[in-house]
Amino acid sequence: MKYLNIKLRMILILLCILLNNVVSSVIPSNIEISTERSSIKVGEPLIMKLTYKFDKPQISPRTNEVLNNISLDIRDAFFHVKGGDVDRLPRYPLFLPDLKLQGTQGLEYSGHFVVLYDLWKKKLMFDKPGTYTISVLASPQHISNELAIVVEASSSLQNKALSLLSDPNDYAFMVFGSHEYANRRAERISHLRQVVEQCEGTLLAKWAASRLGLEYFQEFHKKHPSFVKFKAKHQEGQIEEPLFDQVRKYLSVGVELRDEFPIRENVLSKLVNIEFMDGNYEKAFSLLDELRTKYPDGEYGRKASRWKEELVELQKRELAQAPQPRVGGWSRSLPFFLVIAAGIVLIGLILFLKKKASSRGKSRAT
Repeated sequence: MKYLNIKLRMILILLCILLNNVVSSVIPSNIEISTERSSIKVGEPLIMKLTYKFDKPQISPRTNEVLNNISLDIRDAFFHVKGGDVDRLPRYPLFLPDLKLQGTQGLEYSGHFVVLYDLWKKKLMFDKPGTYTISVLASPQHISNELAIVVEASSSLQNKALSLLSDPNDYAFMVFGSHEYANRRAERISHLRQVVEQCEGTLLAKWAASRLGLEYFQEFHKKHPSFVKFKAKHQEGQIEEPLFDQVRKYLSVGVELRDEFPIRENVLSKLVNIEFMDGNYEKAFSLLDELRTKYPDGEYGRKASRWKEELVELQKRELAQAPQPRVGGWSRSLPFFLVIAAGIVLIGLILFLKKKASSRGKSRAT
């Protein structure tokens, strides 16, 4: 842990004090954990869904309304892993975003968290094939159900990806987007890029690409605060921006992650901006629909419908303001020539009919 993020180190020190005296500030009546996959490979993260259920609605003391989110700190939830060589720490901290309200009554909240790396032992949590048992506790009296997870051997390409992620901070950067010191960020990015380039198709490569895409997007946004202005210059060919291409490249790989990955929602939201700046409104609309339907309770999923309405209005304004195509001289005179031609044909037809009628009259007279 020589280079661990200073904040993480402070957390770990505090945890050492608290682990033997857990007093949770958020105690549910029931805790449930679930996962969409009961088997993973060595080096793959386990994505868990954590659900807190309460007997009484969770009300904000400030607004007196049902809470939309519940923030868990390091004292509020721990998980226990059994399996492998020996039992792991009985109380390992959960690093997860807020639990989000399910329904409207304030009785149920849930969120996803990632189980991947053991920061104390500086090794993967599931580093060997076998069966592991997972549970979560909010207090010694409030423990979740247990889940059995089967860990299988990984592929050679996955093992290569693991070898490239040689530093514990690589995992911290990939999961949380944090790096220990500013001068180490380039090193973290370099390791993740190697994984993407050399281990294409692996889950770790897609995950690394997600983090790189988000990092480069932040750089791009700082450089180009107005996406509307950049879009205008970009589509008129007035600007070349390598960062834009890098963002698209990595986010396009990252979006291939499974839906349950917490980072994927953020990746989708940033891709919407990229497609907008590239003028691909239909693709942007499609991504917003996916964001809304797959992550309805997420930070960006809740905003997707409003964003789509704004994009539709922006597209209408752009179409209304677009200059009409100029009509050349020949095109302008084309209708005139058509009228003349039609007149000539009509006159010729009349003369022909008159001549034919005259010849019929002569033959009758004969």
